[in-house]
Amino acid sequence: MKLFHGSFSDKAPVIKVGEFAMSGDNVFDGIFASADSDIAASHGDFVHCYNINSVADSAALNDRIGEVVAFLASEVETDDAETLAYAIADDECDDRFADLLTPRSCTGDAGWEMQRLRGRVAAHLGFDAVEMNDEHGTSYLIVNPSIFAE
Repeated sequence: MKLFHGSFSDKAPVIKVGEFAMSGDNVFDGIFASADSDIAASHGDFVHCYNINSVADSAALNDRIGEVVAFLASEVETDDAETLAYAIADDECDDRFADLLTPRSCTGDAGWEMQRLRGRVAAHLGFDAVEMNDEHGTSYLIVNPSIFAE
């Protein structure tokens, strides 16, 4: 699958995981992309193309919910990793878990932290990217650091 990322830089971003790993704010531990190059172009003057082999969607995450729960239990201090896991698997990336996630988010936006965690779950399960619903409809968070732009 070809995905497109819009940028103001002619140099394609490289995915790096971890706080301050990428230049600027790396709040998602990956880069957002679209299947539509025109949508990507709305985010900058340059469009970079990435080839992705495996994309997680909500069904794929729900099929492996036990692994999602176990991963989140090791990542987030909570007694209810299962509820968080189902919300992340179902792409319910809202502020419902703000009290739990606020100290984890550098932006203070719990919804963004939910998206980051959805991406980390997908990466942990071996996917290159994960579908997300956002202002463009379906977008993709590319999370595999071994994938580079063409």
